[in-house]
Amino acid sequence: EVAHVTLLNGAIGETWSSLVRPGRAIPPDATRVHGISDVMVADAPAAAELGRTWRAQLGDLPLVFHNAPFDLPFLIAMFREADAPPLLNPIIDTLGLARGLSDGSAGNSLQAVRQRLGLPAETAHRALGDAMTTARVCLALAERWERERGVRSVHELAAVSLDVMRVTGRR
Repeated sequence: EVAHVTLLNGAIGETWSSLVRPGRAIPPDATRVHGISDVMVADAPAAAELGRTWRAQLGDLPLVFHNAPFDLPFLIAMFREADAPPLLNPIIDTLGLARGLSDGSAGNSLQAVRQRLGLPAETAHRALGDAMTTARVCLALAERWERERGVRSVHELAAVSLDVMRVTGRR
């Protein structure tokens, strides 16, 4: 399943999501986590078909992830399979933003950060719910990075988020 949430002028904008036909059986452990079954994806678009459409929608907009090193390989593979243009978009990682403002005493999973920021709960482990939570987390943390650290642009936010991920990366 894939999804995106558009952020426009500091607010949540349009949302989009789609199931993806993976071309292989979904492992039972994965179904237990996200609730998506083989029956649900049987008529969904194939990754290549969806990749062309989705890549065009994303254009050159900045992309926001919570733990980008986990999600990006899937996205890159989907776009390659679709023979779509490569991703050269700025990447903001809310995990890096959270770690950079944390003293390390609390967890920085998406749900832990959401709770710490007092944001509403969405459907966890589903693409649109996680994308909506990530968008809200991004808005809240961007405001803090601006106020507390003087970060003033999307490009600065992307750079600092990835710098923190590099420095604090778990090996």
